[in-house]
Amino acid sequence: MTLKEQMDAGKHIFDKIESLFKENRFQEAYEYIQTENPPECWLIELDSISKKGSKYKTIKLELMEAVMRRIFGKCEISDISSPVVCQDKMGNFAATVTVNIKVDYIDSRIILPGIATEVVNSINLLPLAIPKASSMAVKNAIKQMGRLLGKYLNNEAEEIELPIEQAEKIMTKEEEAIAVQQGIVSAKTLQDLKSWRHIVFSRSGTLENQNLYETRLREFKH
Repeated sequence: MTLKEQMDAGKHIFDKIESLFKENRFQEAYEYIQTENPPECWLIELDSISKKGSKYKTIKLELMEAVMRRIFGKCEISDISSPVVCQDKMGNFAATVTVNIKVDYIDSRIILPGIATEVVNSINLLPLAIPKASSMAVKNAIKQMGRLLGKYLNNEAEEIELPIEQAEKIMTKEEEAIAVQQGIVSAKTLQDLKSWRHIVFSRSGTLENQNLYETRLREFKH
């Protein structure tokens, strides 16, 4: 199904929430988001990494963000960390990213924190791991809004990659910058490139990588 079709399938949910908003029944609207199941067509099944041979259900990030915007009007990342990259005794690397999602709700502001770690077995794969960890952190933050956004899928045991224990080596800022640079250069589509934006323009992002990102962005748009 297309994103539009999935959003259309949730029309009755959005209408219900809007009705409660108009009647100033804000607590009921919040509880509805917390308890209402997502439509089946919103869900996808993926192979489990931690439990071989089994699957788990999730909602695509694109749809989660669209649902948040449809309900609240605005949903944005207020803060994203630079990736924390470490290496274990077996040579595996882990990239961990934390984010804060800002949601304006009635007269207050909700901050939803999220964290995710992506594990790879080679430093050459870090350019793929970092944006994936960033996307998963955003998903984990949005899920906190309630059952409607997938909070209780899989018996409250969503597929989560944990940080590597007993990390021996923390990558230097220079090594992190090189990994980000490789990711920008290796991006094959505009969507791949944009997955790096939050990291590139975070507080730890380098001017060199920001200029490289803008250059590649212009290449894709021409």
